[in-house]
Amino acid sequence: MTPDLSHIRGIIWDLDGTLYRFDDLFIKACNVAAARAAQSLGVNITYEQAVALAVKSEAEQGYSLHGFIHEYGLTYAQLHAPFHQHIDEKLIQRNDDFVKALESLCLPHVLLTNASRDWANRALSHLGMKHLFLDHHIIPMEDVNFTPKSRGKEGFEKALFCLSLSAKDVLIVEDLPRNLYIPHQMGMTTALVTHGGAMPLVDIPVDLIVDDVTQVAEHLQCARNIK
Repeated sequence: MTPDLSHIRGIIWDLDGTLYRFDDLFIKACNVAAARAAQSLGVNITYEQAVALAVKSEAEQGYSLHGFIHEYGLTYAQLHAPFHQHIDEKLIQRNDDFVKALESLCLPHVLLTNASRDWANRALSHLGMKHLFLDHHIIPMEDVNFTPKSRGKEGFEKALFCLSLSAKDVLIVEDLPRNLYIPHQMGMTTALVTHGGAMPLVDIPVDLIVDDVTQVAEHLQCARNIK
């Protein structure tokens, strides 16, 4: 059942895995970037060993940096910038239909990402979406004391401040269910993007489940027409 979205006046978007789809090539690039970042910070293992640890971390924990933090004592704050600097944004598959979908909404957008500002700007530029996000409407992880979206509300509060809206008037779009817990509790309408993948286990009410960005736009346009 499609939720009533006629009240939505602004959108908070996740970046990675939401505004574009992860594929095997990009996941490999992230593992390589993690290895290079760790070595640049003094982890004294071979490049091959570093890549193997990143691959193991991604497969078992869902992110490539886990092993370097828990086995070599690095902090996420240390790895954050060099990791993202070593990823080539041109490996992302651009989808012009996604750009048109966001443009069609005529709503204010905020980007709230666990990535770095440098990565967000490079990725959005490559995707052809940078014009849709004002600089002060991009909230990277370093701006919220490296608190992940699944663990704190500071980023969501900053996003609402940027939009000058209350939580009840905002749609948040994510690809990870764990990042929807806090905004759901705050009163936002939640949308989960799957990019056609298997439906993850979700133990909170998710208001809207879609394949991709174009379907988010379609639901919002439909709500406007009904209104």
